[in-house]
Amino acid sequence: MGIIVTFCCVPLIGYSQSDEIHELIQALEDKSVTIRRRAIRALEKAGPSAVEPLIAALQSEKSRARAGAAEALGRIKDPRAVEPLIAALQDRISNVRAGVAEALGEIKNTHAVEPLIAALQDENSDVRSWAAKALGEIKDIRAVEPIIAALKDKNAHVRSWAAEALGKIKDSRAVEPLTAALEDENADVRNSAARALAKIEPAT
Repeated sequence: MGIIVTFCCVPLIGYSQSDEIHELIQALEDKSVTIRRRAIRALEKAGPSAVEPLIAALQSEKSRARAGAAEALGRIKDPRAVEPLIAALQDRISNVRAGVAEALGEIKNTHAVEPLIAALQDENSDVRSWAAKALGEIKDIRAVEPIIAALKDKNAHVRSWAAEALGKIKDSRAVEPLTAALEDENADVRNSAARALAKIEPAT
C-alpha cells in the first residue's frame, strides 16, 4: 500500500487520472483508518471523474470499500450516485447501510425519501439514526409522519435524531409529538425535542 499512501499525499508521476482513482479505490480496502480517510478526501477532490468508479466500488466484496465509496459519493454530491446508493441501502452489512443513508442525506435528492423512510425500520439502530438524519437534511414533508413514529423508537439515538430531523423540516404536525418527547426518559432526546420545537413554533 506504499504507492497509495504516497498518492494520498502527493501526485504520482506517470500515472493517469484513471490509474490514480483506481489506486485510491483500492486504498478504501486498507485496514488503516488513516489511509482510508486520505483516500476518501482525495476521491472527493477528484470530483465527477471519480463517480462512476466509486459507484462500481459499491459492489466490492470488501465492506470497507463499499462504505468508503458511499462516503466519498456523499461528499461529491453527484446525482448519478443517487440510484446506486438507494440500491446499496439493502447491503448486508449494517455499517455500509448506515454510511449509505448518511451519503443520501448529504446529496439531498428527493428520490431517496421513500427508501430512507423504509430504512427507518432497519433492524440496526445506527441505520435508523442515519436515515432519520438524512430525511431531516432532505426536508421533504412526506417524511414527517414516519419520523414522528421514530420518536417512539426503542433506541434513544434514533429518537434524538428523529427530533432533530423534525426541527429541520419545521412541519406543524410535529409540535404535539415533540412536546410529548420533552418527557422522554433520555436527556439527549429531551434536548433535541426542545431544540426542534424552538425551530418550529416561531414558524407556525
